Amino acid sequence: MDCLDRHLAANIYHWPEALGNVNATNQLKSVARSATWPPANSADSVDSAHGQYALRCANCDNGRESRSQGSGSRGARTVDHLKEPEVCDVESRKDVAMLNFKELHKLNAKLKALCHVQKELIANLEAQAILKNEDRESMMCVNDWQDNLLMFWKDHINNSYDHPKRSWHEPEGLEGPEGFQPEDEGKLGEVALTKSYENLMLELTEMSAELILYNEEARETSLQELAISVRAGWKAAFILRHGSAVPLQTTLSPADRMEFTFVEWLFARSLARHRQARDPSLWGPVPSVKVLKVQKIESRTFLQRYMQRRGELLEQRAGQSCEALRDIRTMIGKSLQNRRSIEEVCHCPDSGVNLNEVLLFHGSPSAKINGILANGFDPRYAGEGTGAMFGQGTYFAHNASKCFRYGDDDAAETGGLRQTVLLVRALLGAPYYQDYMSPDQRMPPANSDSVVVLTRAEGGCVDHREYVLYEGASCLPVYLIDFEHLPACGCLMCGW
Repeated sequence: MDCLDRHLAANIYHWPEALGNVNATNQLKSVARSATWPPANSADSVDSAHGQYALRCANCDNGRESRSQGSGSRGARTVDHLKEPEVCDVESRKDVAMLNFKELHKLNAKLKALCHVQKELIANLEAQAILKNEDRESMMCVNDWQDNLLMFWKDHINNSYDHPKRSWHEPEGLEGPEGFQPEDEGKLGEVALTKSYENLMLELTEMSAELILYNEEARETSLQELAISVRAGWKAAFILRHGSAVPLQTTLSPADRMEFTFVEWLFARSLARHRQARDPSLWGPVPSVKVLKVQKIESRTFLQRYMQRRGELLEQRAGQSCEALRDIRTMIGKSLQNRRSIEEVCHCPDSGVNLNEVLLFHGSPSAKINGILANGFDPRYAGEGTGAMFGQGTYFAHNASKCFRYGDDDAAETGGLRQTVLLVRALLGAPYYQDYMSPDQRMPPANSDSVVVLTRAEGGCVDHREYVLYEGASCLPVYLIDFEHLPACGCLMCGW
């Protein structure tokens, strides 16, 4: 009732003009307290000049409009209906809050169910890959058996062909065939040996054809298994888990089989040739390395920063997709290569709006990688020890081999050089394609979210593309990759 008193005292909708005098106002107050609505003979106190008025509580959005319609003569007005205004109720607010909480709880349950379905799908794909692997091993056993059998027949044929001519020995107590002469003995042995050799060669040809078919089938099965594993690992790498399911502090856990296969495949296919340190006019071979371990990086802090930055970018673009990355041109020696961006750079699966979210590599010494895992990327420390050709940002590459020169360069006591690189989910947004050096740059140019440095073949100043981000929240570390340079490696780090 205090709420209604304040409501009436506020004189909303020009109460002094709507009511003839102060007594009419007091009459409405008293009627409201007596729970009688409308008051008797109140129609005559309503000014006909307004035609309608509304009672609205100052503390809530509840209100009811009452309209007065003219009837009869010009000097008389009647009120068709007046409804009692709803008074602010604290309990209704609690009910709304509880309703919102229940909706959030239902949404959280749906997200958990979706996560469970994704885990079941990944488990199903892993089971399929295991079956494919068993089939491939069976095919390999059959191939080994075929190879051994072929070698046996080859040895048998060679031994039979090189064996001296056999003599005809007539069994004792039996006469030779009619018309048989001893000089025909060598001719019969040669004819028999020739027929045996032809039969063996025919069998060998048939077995060779079967072996080729088995090899092709085994290769196709192996490629299918690799494709299944890579596709499943690719989707798993881009899944953004619910914040409550991710640990608050940074944790490292071994990647599962699908993720390891995908990261190993992406790492190997991104290796490229680079200039030699002794003579930049010469190009070294493609590095020969082996992935030893892949660890998955999870941090609720990093995830929340990335999601916030992603939401800001979506809001800035009003839900519109960014233009896809340009195709890539590189000049390796005298060889010009043209590659589609979607084939060269690992893009995020289609999420409805293209923000150019890609997987890129980042190389740093072990000490700095530990700092990144603890605090995330900080562009303020860009270029320490290596220089910053394109300003104060964080540098990435879609070629893992480009990151080798920025990592550790101490060879292990046993084996070759061992290094570590990060695989990062980068939010490029709308990139600016830059073909010049800018050491003093602190942010991307206007109307852009990142910088893509073009290659020399594209009119730029580097051999392989580089990607620069000037906000640490646009980088989400996903995997930590440990690898080793093989003895036959002839890359820049191994002495070229």
